[in-house]
Amino acid sequence: MDVFLSDFDSYSESSSSDDQEDDEFMYSGQATSILSNLQETIGKIDDFLLFERRYVHGDIVYSGVDRDSQMGKVTNVEIVVDLENLNEKKVKDISSKKLGRIRSISTGEFVISGPWVGKAENITDSVTVLFDDGTKCEFTVTGLETEKLLPISPDLIDDSQYPYYPGQRVKAVNLTSSKSNRWFCGSTNKNQDEGTVCSVDSGLVHVNWLGCVLLGSESIPVPSSLQSAKDLIPVSCFSHSNWQIGDWCTLPKAEHKSFTDHLVHKQSKICSDFQEMFVIAKMKCKVDVLWQDGSESCGLCSTSLGPINTLDAHDFWPHQFVLEKGTSDDQQDRKWGVVKAVDPNEKTVKVKWESEIEETVSAYELIEHPDYSYNQGDLVLRLNKDQLVEDVEKCNSDLYLAHIGIVIGLKHGLVEVKWAAGFTSKVAPHEVLRVEKSEGPSATPLLNNGSIQDDQEKSGLSPDPRDKSFSGSDDGDDCLKTLYESGTFNVPRVSIGLLSDVVKSLFGFPFYASLSDAKDHVPENGSKSGTDEEEDPVYVETSSKVNCKDVEELNEIKQFDMVNDCSDHHFVDSPGKSSISSQVKKCWLKKVQQEWSILENNLPETIYVRVFEERMDLIRAAVVGAPGTPYHDCLFFFDIFLPPEYPHEPPMVHYDSGGLRVNPNLYESGRVCLSLLNTWTGTGSETWNPNSSTILQVLLSLQALVLNKNPYFNEAGYDQQIGSPEGEKNSGSYNENAFLMSCKSMLYVLRKPPKHFEALVEEHFSKRCVHILMACKAYLEGVPVGCGFGSPYLEPEGHGHTGNSTGFKIMLSKLVPKLVEAFTAKGFDCGEFSETR
Repeated sequence: MDVFLSDFDSYSESSSSDDQEDDEFMYSGQATSILSNLQETIGKIDDFLLFERRYVHGDIVYSGVDRDSQMGKVTNVEIVVDLENLNEKKVKDISSKKLGRIRSISTGEFVISGPWVGKAENITDSVTVLFDDGTKCEFTVTGLETEKLLPISPDLIDDSQYPYYPGQRVKAVNLTSSKSNRWFCGSTNKNQDEGTVCSVDSGLVHVNWLGCVLLGSESIPVPSSLQSAKDLIPVSCFSHSNWQIGDWCTLPKAEHKSFTDHLVHKQSKICSDFQEMFVIAKMKCKVDVLWQDGSESCGLCSTSLGPINTLDAHDFWPHQFVLEKGTSDDQQDRKWGVVKAVDPNEKTVKVKWESEIEETVSAYELIEHPDYSYNQGDLVLRLNKDQLVEDVEKCNSDLYLAHIGIVIGLKHGLVEVKWAAGFTSKVAPHEVLRVEKSEGPSATPLLNNGSIQDDQEKSGLSPDPRDKSFSGSDDGDDCLKTLYESGTFNVPRVSIGLLSDVVKSLFGFPFYASLSDAKDHVPENGSKSGTDEEEDPVYVETSSKVNCKDVEELNEIKQFDMVNDCSDHHFVDSPGKSSISSQVKKCWLKKVQQEWSILENNLPETIYVRVFEERMDLIRAAVVGAPGTPYHDCLFFFDIFLPPEYPHEPPMVHYDSGGLRVNPNLYESGRVCLSLLNTWTGTGSETWNPNSSTILQVLLSLQALVLNKNPYFNEAGYDQQIGSPEGEKNSGSYNENAFLMSCKSMLYVLRKPPKHFEALVEEHFSKRCVHILMACKAYLEGVPVGCGFGSPYLEPEGHGHTGNSTGFKIMLSKLVPKLVEAFTAKGFDCGEFSETR
């Protein structure tokens, strides 16, 4: 084998023997020592990097073996650490539960003073110093008082949290002038000024008071925000799991041999009482995990797990309290229950309702119970006084301390609480009140549809699965067999039977009939007959042939029109153009007229605009959801206000939401989050430009950029998940929910069409109702939401694609009859679907 050498390599080989002696002379034999030290250094680096991932209670994790199956929640943490002190003394395999904190109270910790509970925000040090002459003094170090206690030892601790540490040599300045000093032994001496720090603890604490426990009608004033740490009782839980590598701590003397060699002097007896500080050098972490299917794993090594940083809005957990989304204006009728198990892939949840009945429901019809949203580490106050008295008598504890506690777990519909009095008990969720969410690194969902107000439909509910017989057809059972037997959590056959029956009654064929079979059920006014096996599926046809005809008929309704009566406009009470000067008004009027001209001549076929003769500063627009998105065929309405500063200020836009959250950028409150409106961050052409931006540009952005095919990635920072398994999975789930919300939005618009768009609503849905229902049928067959409406649907390769989730299909099967009922009530021809109402 030929070997090619560079000039440098050749020179090195030829000269190595000649220069060897010179090299040894030049480096005096230090090369071996350098290499030895380098290897030792690399070894220490490798040793340091072999730390384990740290988790805390409530963290969401996945198994490193199978990331796509299900997620789990950390319920317990056990940490073993190796410690090292300032003299390089090492102590190994110490449980983190035996470690002590430098300060008795930490920033962010809950504290109690009498009946009041608060959170510690700023903490100053209380430093005890043993001076060389044997006197001992305590310093409360605040602000400029740090200048009275000057460190003279080398700064061995590179940590701004601990400017002072036991064993540190310090010099005191102007002792006699300080009133905050407290002498334990001896008295001030002119000649004494140097000493050694004995201990460091919390001194003064600034507290943000959160609430008060009132046992009767007494009124107790709020304590001062500045408190001595000795007057406060810390309320903590799981503090043993919050340690990190590099943290400083103390260790009970029983766990190690005390050392004071570096402080040897005549006060050796006192020196033996010095705090000894250690730094955490290594950490081993084992955790218990509660998985979504209800199973538990104990003692898992942290390296076998991975963190989940972004949750789907419809992920639930065993023992979590949930509330049924209402289907009427009367919110009192909603059921609540406790989650038993979850299938995250199929979006189904097994719930034990308050009536003790267990049922498997769609994750899309549940929200976390707003009053019972307890998590480990939450601060709670007890409300049940009868049980309180019983517990206090058992433990002989302070009454106030028995009122305040930390949630340590949820189990079988009860909340387990560790009370400040020292005992633990289980209480019903309505017997405690959550004061404040615990702040921590646990993942949390950004897209929280739990805040969505429930739809305001007054139509009847679907039959309760508990009150009917579920005997699905044999064909339906066979077609669902694979789905039933797959996944980490089996969907009960009773629920699948219900779904199969509903779909069969709606569309006339079993739940998982093939897409080619679905073509036989296309109405005559929809598309092809579907007799040719080579023809495209029906969900492709509904966007190709019918769209053009329908658009022509819809064009009979003016896309741009001037109307009167703006009384229901969201911005009707906003100050109009009358508030601006005549010169500015002239420019403003000219710009508005230009906007009207642009809108009148350039509106696309799927956007409609109404301007008001008596209020030129108001505009109302309707946008049709685009094909290929989960918003197809839905109507979205926006009220627009042109402020007096327009166009130097962007317009204000309000979304008529009907209380539904259909998109990350469109809120239930009507807020529209868009960089073009300066309601979100953006750069360059993304933001409003007075010289070039227009109302038409705003409307097109709402239709194309906001109501797009993958709205999940609209959320800030979520675009980084594009292409990742986690991101695509969450995006698919979001699309399912977006379509369900679109269906509810259709029902809302049909019931309450915006003024001046009543005819558009009637005309649009009369032409599109069949296609909307055919889309529902395709989605129930498994076609991904949005696919096939504008372009042929191609089955994705890989990624374990299995179609839409069962939870989505269960929810959609409940909405379809309501859509049919609403369409039929308006006199629309729903074709074959009218017979299944």
